[in-house]
Amino acid sequence: SRSQRHQHGSRAWRRPLIASLLAGSMATGFVKAPASQTPEGRQVRQAPSAQLRGHMPTATAATPRRKPAVSKSEVAALTALAFAAGSSRRQGALKAVPEVDWTGSATGWSGIRQKSILDVEWRNIHGVMTVSSIILFAAQISRILAHQAPTELEVWLTAIVYIPWIFFCWRDTEQLENHYAVTFYASCGWAFMSLSSLFSVLYQEKYPDFALGILLFGNFVFALACLYFYGYHWTRMWRHFMQNRFRPLWIPGLLGLMCLHLLTPLDLLKRLDDPGWWKTVCSVYNDEWWWVADVRIIELFVTAAALLLIILHIQGVFTGMKNAAVVVIGTIFAPLGLMVLESTWLRASAWQHYLMVGPKYW
Repeated sequence: SRSQRHQHGSRAWRRPLIASLLAGSMATGFVKAPASQTPEGRQVRQAPSAQLRGHMPTATAATPRRKPAVSKSEVAALTALAFAAGSSRRQGALKAVPEVDWTGSATGWSGIRQKSILDVEWRNIHGVMTVSSIILFAAQISRILAHQAPTELEVWLTAIVYIPWIFFCWRDTEQLENHYAVTFYASCGWAFMSLSSLFSVLYQEKYPDFALGILLFGNFVFALACLYFYGYHWTRMWRHFMQNRFRPLWIPGLLGLMCLHLLTPLDLLKRLDDPGWWKTVCSVYNDEWWWVADVRIIELFVTAAALLLIILHIQGVFTGMKNAAVVVIGTIFAPLGLMVLESTWLRASAWQHYLMVGPKYW
């Protein structure tokens, strides 16, 4: 009938409208599709009807976008920029690593005005002490090479030269810069220890209590001097390392001197651990006292010589790495070689006695 056709037509135009509204709401609000219960009680999502799917928006295939062409000149420019950026990063990393000053160029030594040794003022007490120590050591080195033992007179002459040397060196060190003053004050302590050991080994048989007492006091002064010297110089090495002024060539000299100085407290510890140890060493090695006396005599001279070279450097005579090389080689390693050489023609031990034990362990 006419009314039925009218209702059918109205339904026909309303269905697309409702479907489109539902599709639009699902696209924007993600409305869930109706679900039905399964026999197990599980909800199953129902797929939309075919008519509804027909009105749902479908995703269209995206058209691939063409990449713009890059010319060869642009590639070259980008490569150059990348290389420059990498190079700057490498340079920044290298700057973060402290530099090493192999030649001492960062020390300011080049700014020291060069002088002749004749320009140095020698007519003072330090000049007198320098000349006296040189003359005395010339006689002593002649005796050592002639394989002659030191005499009591020589020991006292050595004291006459070096006790005033220690006094005047200590008194005038305050005039130096702190860097040099540390070495000079410590050297006074080392020279005092050398004199104490020299007299101890000379009088160890006649006055054993006096010999041990003066040796203990000398070791006490020596320990203070070493703590002061090495504490300053190792922290100075670290400071120079952080300031790009690190000079690695000083390390062998500092370590060599440190190893030599370690023998003194090691000797004392062996004596204190076993009072009979040193007597045993001297009975096995009859010339041990002789060798120890010469070691202390050489130590006194090289200590004075090292300070003389530092003074010459400050005065502008024989400066820079030449001076440093002579200080390290001439006052550390060359004397060590002479000491070891002398022990070969004497009945003395340069290091073997440190492995020996006394009656306490028999």
